[in-house]
Amino acid sequence: MTHLRPPLHRFTSLTRNFIAVAMAVGSSLALHAADLRLLSSFNSTQKPTHAVLERYLANVKTIGAGSVRITVAGPEVVPIFEQLQPVSSGTFDMLYTHPVFHAGNGALALTVDAMAVDPAARRSSGVWDAVDAFYQKKHKLKLVAMMSVSNEGYHLFTKQPLSPAGDLAGRKIRGTPTYFGVIEALGAQPVVLPGSEIYSALQTGVIDGAGWPAAGMVSMRHYEVAKYRLRPTFGAATQPVFVNLDRWNKLDAKVKEVLLEAGRKTELEMPALGDAIQKEEDAELDRRGVQIVQMSPATATKVRKAFIDSIWKLGADCCKDEAVALRAMAVKAGLTQ
Repeated sequence: MTHLRPPLHRFTSLTRNFIAVAMAVGSSLALHAADLRLLSSFNSTQKPTHAVLERYLANVKTIGAGSVRITVAGPEVVPIFEQLQPVSSGTFDMLYTHPVFHAGNGALALTVDAMAVDPAARRSSGVWDAVDAFYQKKHKLKLVAMMSVSNEGYHLFTKQPLSPAGDLAGRKIRGTPTYFGVIEALGAQPVVLPGSEIYSALQTGVIDGAGWPAAGMVSMRHYEVAKYRLRPTFGAATQPVFVNLDRWNKLDAKVKEVLLEAGRKTELEMPALGDAIQKEEDAELDRRGVQIVQMSPATATKVRKAFIDSIWKLGADCCKDEAVALRAMAVKAGLTQ
C-alpha cells in the first residue's frame, strides 16, 4: 500500500505556521511573566493616596520591563472594610490599603502612622521585617511595600472654624479609628464613614468636619462643603502593598524581586512626591477660599500626642505583644515616642 505524504511545500508551510504561533505564545508569556489582580481601597479620585499606587505600578512596569502585569479593582468591587479576607483567601492576589480598615482583625501596620517618615530607618531598625512577619503569620500576606503618602500626614477640615476656646467641642467629625484620638482631644465626637460619603454627609449636616490625608480636598471636592483646614498636620499616612502568601510562594524569583524593588524605590520617592502634590493642592485651596486655621502651640502639641498615643493603643488592642515589641523597636530607632 502506498503511503500518501503531504507535498513538501505544504509541510513546510504548516511547520512555519506552527513555529510562528509557538513564538507568539512564547513572546506573550515572556512579556507577562506574572499576571496579578490587585484590590485597592482607593480609586483615582482619592489623591494623593491613589498617587502612591500609581507610582508603585509605574515602578513595577519600569523595573520589570513589562514582565509583571497588575490589574486593579477598586472599592466599588469590594468595600474597603471587607477587603482583607478576599486577598488572604486568594480571591485577589494583591492588596493596596490602609491598615486601619482591618483594625479589628490584626492591623499591626497601622502603628507605622505614628512613626517618623524615614523609609531607610523603618527598614534598618527591623520595623519593616517585623510587620512583614506579622502579616505572613496572621493573614497569609507577604508585605512588598510600605509607602508613606507624604511628610505632611493627616489633617481635619471643618465647615466652621475652631470655637473661641480653640477646639471643636460638641461637633461631629468623620474619621476612621486613625483619627479618634485627635477628634476626641479637640472635644468632638468621631463618626465613622467611608471616604466616599464625606461630601454628602457634610452637605446634609450629618457631620461638621472630617479627618483625611492632608491632600485630597481638591480631588474629592470637599472644598465645596467645608471652608476651613486645621494646621499643623499630624502623623503620616502609610499605605502597604501585600501579596497573598500562597501566590507569592509560587512566583518566579525574578518577579518577586521586581515587586520588592518597586516597593523599596516607591518608599524612597513618595514622601517628596507627596509633598509636591500637597503644595499644589494648598495653592489651589487658597484660590478657592479654604482658610487655614492654626491651632495654638499647646493645642497642636496635645493633638500630636493624642494621635501617637491613640495609634499605639489601637496597635496594642489588636496585636498585643507584637505591638509592644514593635513600639520598643521604633523608640530605639528614634522613630516614635
